[in-house]
Amino acid sequence: MDNLNLSFLKETFNKTLLKTSKTNFILAISGGIDSMLMLRIAMLIRNETSFSFRAIHINHNHSSNAKEMENHCIDICHQNNLDLTLKNIRLSKHKNIENQLRNKRYESLFNDMSEDEALVLGHHENDQFETFLYRLFRGSSPRGLSAIKEISIRNNKVLCRPFLQVSKNIIIDISKNLKLKFINDHTNNDLSYDRNYIRNKIIPTILDRWENIHNVMNHNIELQNNYSHIVNDYCEILYSSIIKKNQLCIEMLLTYPNHLHSTFLRYWISKEIKYNLSKNEIYNLLSILESKNNDYPKCILKNKISIIRYNNFLHIVENKVNKIIKQKIWDMKSDIGFGNYEIKLNKLKKEGIFDNLSLKAPITLKSVTGNEKILLNKIHYQELKKIFQNRSIPVWERDRFILFYSHDELLLAYSDKAMFISSEIR
Repeated sequence: MDNLNLSFLKETFNKTLLKTSKTNFILAISGGIDSMLMLRIAMLIRNETSFSFRAIHINHNHSSNAKEMENHCIDICHQNNLDLTLKNIRLSKHKNIENQLRNKRYESLFNDMSEDEALVLGHHENDQFETFLYRLFRGSSPRGLSAIKEISIRNNKVLCRPFLQVSKNIIIDISKNLKLKFINDHTNNDLSYDRNYIRNKIIPTILDRWENIHNVMNHNIELQNNYSHIVNDYCEILYSSIIKKNQLCIEMLLTYPNHLHSTFLRYWISKEIKYNLSKNEIYNLLSILESKNNDYPKCILKNKISIIRYNNFLHIVENKVNKIIKQKIWDMKSDIGFGNYEIKLNKLKKEGIFDNLSLKAPITLKSVTGNEKILLNKIHYQELKKIFQNRSIPVWERDRFILFYSHDELLLAYSDKAMFISSEIR
């Protein structure tokens, strides 16, 4: 039976790696039983395939036996003539340790990967169940409940999990038969971590009553996967009618049933900025959809991005702190920085305004104050504020304009989104 399981595991491992279309693989090893068996299987097929392997170990410096695990990985890789990369991460005591461990571990792994490599992880069927419950308790969307995938893309990196359909019991049995040496992470017994509590307390209780729950769980995950694909395909069809120039048309979205609104918002944000909206963020955005407030209501995401309502559209806006510079003198002989922006001579030349503008050099560069006027029709001056309003320039874009003056005459209002040219240099 053990030989049959081993053959099955080798075949499963090989098939999964083939699905990635890669030949170079990084084995993420911790020193625990799952990763040690994964390494052994990789070594068994190394000479039977064209695959190339190397290993990486992340020392999180959090467990009392972290160094022991690291040394074990060094010894095993040396015995198998396998290249090993060692990484160290440090955790902040004032932040969620569990999330830190996961995020920093993946960040460190991805930073070490090249484009022609795929990352191999030792997640198995029990991890799938654990992740499903963890996400369920956290209130994940149906897409989140589709849980872990055999092959996935994250940060443009390919991840594969050859053991995802393999139970923990099979892994234990094969490891015993192979007499594998492994080191258990001491933090795995710490029930203050949600995943450990689910793994050590909740799942055993469930299995005591429903021993075939894994089959039910796998079936549900498959249904969730199918549902997610259907929803994703439908949202993709709607995308071109609801999204105009990367902005969401509120009027168009509201023509569809209410239950679709949150689904499409999740899809749109995920597609545009690779961000998964939380339940509270969804509620905030839904309230903005119905808002009659004209003060540009917004929802701030991860402190870097805001979703702002303006002119019946939702806009994705990067939260930039503008470096306000009152003024600078520019001789127009070379590129110049102004606050967060750089003005390039070549760009002005391509836009056909360099020659006429250079005749007025030196140029004084200024920030927008709100009281500026510019000569647009050779006779009448127009307030820049009114021009912004008439041209539907969003409020958050207006202070990003750079004003070009010759003496006291405003010649050009310029940004990476638009520009307004005075009759003086046309």
